[in-house]
Amino acid sequence: MKKLVFILFISLFSLSSIHLNAQDLTQGRPTSEVNEQVDDELKYLTQELALTGKQQKLTKLKLTEFAMKEKQLIRSNMTIDEKQKQISALNINKINEMRDILSSPQHDKYVKLTKEKRKTNKAEMLEK
Repeated sequence: MKKLVFILFISLFSLSSIHLNAQDLTQGRPTSEVNEQVDDELKYLTQELALTGKQQKLTKLKLTEFAMKEKQLIRSNMTIDEKQKQISALNINKINEMRDILSSPQHDKYVKLTKEKRKTNKAEMLEK
């Protein structure tokens, strides 16, 4: 019985991932809000990580891709818990994919900056 439940859970998770990927292909251009968010983050990362021109272009594409995926998750009909799990998995995936763009020291600093940002965001949410 446990195996059946586990297989069912994995199947549903896989289907939801495939569904999200298909939606990403059809959702079109990023909104001005997404572009502004990406530009701000890119400016910050360029300053903190001393990104090269090529890294800036690749990072902007990657940040836009993940911002659009996150926005799609937020708009979905999933429960809040499921959205949080999916967004967390998305953020881990983003960190891993940034490894292909950044040098090892840059990636280490990027991970550190991401953790600091997460702590700051949590603290701000608790204050509200």
